[in-house]
Amino acid sequence: MKRLTSTLGYTAAGLTIVAAILIPFWLMNAFTRGVAATGVRVDPVYAGGAPLRTIDKGGYRVVVHRAVERPTPLARIDSFVQLDWTPATALPARVSDEVDLDGDGRPDLRATFDVPRDPNAELRVDVAPLASGVRAMNGVGKQSFSCLIARVGDAIVVRVPLAGK
Repeated sequence: MKRLTSTLGYTAAGLTIVAAILIPFWLMNAFTRGVAATGVRVDPVYAGGAPLRTIDKGGYRVVVHRAVERPTPLARIDSFVQLDWTPATALPARVSDEVDLDGDGRPDLRATFDVPRDPNAELRVDVAPLASGVRAMNGVGKQSFSCLIARVGDAIVVRVPLAGK
């Protein structure tokens, strides 16, 4: 009887450990749906605003996001617009693209940057305004949330600060 009791105890302990490992995976889908149903969204300061349009450049695309306005006067972030060059693996070694931010058919800026094949290499971008509303950037890396270039997954993300905002 003693042997049966210890066998049942070890079996119960083993099943408890297995359940403790598996239950979070089973519940993750329900938890994810529950959070999504609340309407909680990632702040555009972190996500870069909703995508507005995609500009096809042949072998790659430039995604123009909705401008992110300065949330409050006390916030330490300036207004910006995010641009995503994707896929990064299809970009030429040097990118120099004119981009129309507002969809009026006229370019608002020219962004120029090198695309090293090493995904961990430091990136630098130059942005030349071609219309009012955009601030120039020279040799910018990761200065701030509103003024940066970074590799995110298979995209090169450039955030351009807006003038007068």
